[in-house]
Amino acid sequence: MVDGKRIRKTFASAALARRWLNEKRAEIDLGQFRDTSTIDRIPIRQLIERYRDECMAHRENDRIGHIPALLDDPVASCMAGKWKPADVRGFRDRMIETGFAKGTVVKRLNLLASIIRHAVSEWDIHMDNNASAKIVKRPEGADKKRNRRLVGKEYDLILEAMSKTEYPDDVLIVRFAIEQGTRRGEAMALRWRDVDMKRNLLSLLQTKNMRTAKVQGPEIRPLMPGAKSILLEKLAMRSSVPNPEAHVFDVGSEDSFSLRFGRQIKKFGVHDLTFHNLRHEATSRLAKLFPNPMDLKRITGHRDLKSLDRYYQPDLSDLADRAAKQTR
Repeated sequence: MVDGKRIRKTFASAALARRWLNEKRAEIDLGQFRDTSTIDRIPIRQLIERYRDECMAHRENDRIGHIPALLDDPVASCMAGKWKPADVRGFRDRMIETGFAKGTVVKRLNLLASIIRHAVSEWDIHMDNNASAKIVKRPEGADKKRNRRLVGKEYDLILEAMSKTEYPDDVLIVRFAIEQGTRRGEAMALRWRDVDMKRNLLSLLQTKNMRTAKVQGPEIRPLMPGAKSILLEKLAMRSSVPNPEAHVFDVGSEDSFSLRFGRQIKKFGVHDLTFHNLRHEATSRLAKLFPNPMDLKRITGHRDLKSLDRYYQPDLSDLADRAAKQTR
C-alpha cells in the first residue's frame, strides 16, 4: 500500500515478483517511488491535444500545421507509461518512408519532443524515457541550406505534370506561387475576400508569423501582375461570382497536395525539388524587378533580411553581367 493505494503487478515467476517488491520498497524508503499506474492509461494523443489547446494558440502557423500529422500517426496511440525510443524511431521512419522532406521530419520530431518535455515539467506526467523524442537521431542533411532553382525546361515539366492530376487547380496554384512568391499554406488559405483586384492587394491572415497577424491584423502584400492574371483567368472559368468565403484554390489538404506534387513531378523527370523551392525561384525572379531588398521583403513576406537572403538565390553570372553593363 502506498498513500492508501494498492500497487499490483503480475510476473512470470516468484523470483521476479520478489525482486520487484524489494525494488519498490527501496524506492519508498528513499522517497523515490512514483506510481505509474495512472500514466499507463494516458495515450500520447491526449498529451498532443492538450498541448495544442493550451500551448499553441499563439504559435506560428507552420508549427501548428504539424499537429494533425502527429495525431494521425500510430505514435499517438502509444501509452505515456510505456514510452520508449522505439516509438519515436517508428514515427521518424514512417515519415521518411511516406516521402516527407527531411526538414519536415525534423520539425515534427522537435515538436513531439517539446510536447513530452512540457508534459513532464508542467503537467507532472512522470514518463520514463521522456527524452526519447529529443535523443532519437534526425535525418542527415535536414539543416542544409537549399539553393535549388529551376533549370532548363523544369518549369514546363512541372506545369505539365500538375495539369494531369484530379485537381484542376493544382497547376494554377503552382503558377500563382511562381508569380507571387507565396508560401504553400498562404496560397491554400487564400479566400476571394482576401483579394482586392482594384487596389492590387492581397490580405493574408494565415501567414507563417501567426502571432503578428493576430495582433496587428492581416498582412497586406502587393498583388503581382502575373498572379493577378491567374486569378482573373480562374474567375473567367466560373459562371457566377464566387462566394467571398470560398478558397481561391481547391487542391485538398496541405499534406496530400505536397505528396501529390512530389510524386507527380518525379514522374515527369523533375527530382530533388519541393513545392517550397518554388518560393526560392519566385524570390530570385522578383529580385530582378525589385533590387531594393526592403521592397522585395514586402512582396514576399519575409520577416527580415536574413530570412530573405536564405531564399534569394541569384544567378551569379547575371550579377557579373549587370555590373559589367553599369561600368561601360
